[in-house]
Amino acid sequence: MQPRTRGVPILFARLRGRNGKVREYEGLVDSAASYCIMPKVDAYALGYGEAIQDPSTDFITRPANLMTVATFAGYLDAPLIRVDEVSLGGQVFRNVEFLAYDLPQEAGFDVVLGASLLSRAKVKLDMSSLAVSLGE
Repeated sequence: MQPRTRGVPILFARLRGRNGKVREYEGLVDSAASYCIMPKVDAYALGYGEAIQDPSTDFITRPANLMTVATFAGYLDAPLIRVDEVSLGGQVFRNVEFLAYDLPQEAGFDVVLGASLLSRAKVKLDMSSLAVSLGE
């Protein structure tokens, strides 16, 4: 893939939800992120109604799929979902863990492609040129 001018490595990803709908994204390649991340509204549109849970619930009523994760800005709660299918180039991955969390629009990318996907993929990243290539 060609390097992007945004200063971060980006890959095109196609996600198929449990309702069969497909969404396409530009995703930040972030091997330091434990999970992939997608906006709540998109997770909901792909058939994951649990993505719009209120994370402010107390411990007794806390949903089982609500994860607390550490970020550079502190801790956050986000629903964990398993996306039915993620396609990167010719590679297809099933049941990929994503956190449903709204990223700031200023970030300049749609989703984060983290270790929950990258650990299963053959991806080569050249940080000097921001080139990302997919292996077979």
